[in-house]
Amino acid sequence: MEHDDDPSRPATRWADAWRGVLFANAKVLRIAERDLVEREGFPVAWLDVLAQLYDAPGNALRMQELEERSLFTRSGLTRLVDRIEAAGLVRREPVPGDRRGVSVALTPEGRRRHDRAFVEHMRVIEREFGGRLTPAEQQAVADALAGFWHGDLESPTTAG
Repeated sequence: MEHDDDPSRPATRWADAWRGVLFANAKVLRIAERDLVEREGFPVAWLDVLAQLYDAPGNALRMQELEERSLFTRSGLTRLVDRIEAAGLVRREPVPGDRRGVSVALTPEGRRRHDRAFVEHMRVIEREFGGRLTPAEQQAVADALAGFWHGDLESPTTAG
């Protein structure tokens, strides 16, 4: 059977775009993860948590909000936060007015480590991803995918 006749391997532009996103993500993150662990001593999942807290108002989020925003870890987030807290980069705090509520806040050391790690992490991403694309390709990819990371695209199955 030829590739064109195999319905499990669609030869469509969207499938090629999706494949490109997946392979680029996997390759770049593999390199970035190795670099981050060697340089900072923690993985990309930690940097994601630190970055989510860094971007949040007051540098803190409830655990549920952190779980919703996390790019790399949903299940096991409590254990991940335990490890980051043991390293002194975040702390758990009670939520005023909610006896059971707990938020996770960035510590001053967590902010310092985030800032240092993020700058170097972005240099690796620029080298491994941005450097493979022309400026026009960078703009086209950014424009095409902006709705996903800005969160302003409705799913075609839920759009009214």
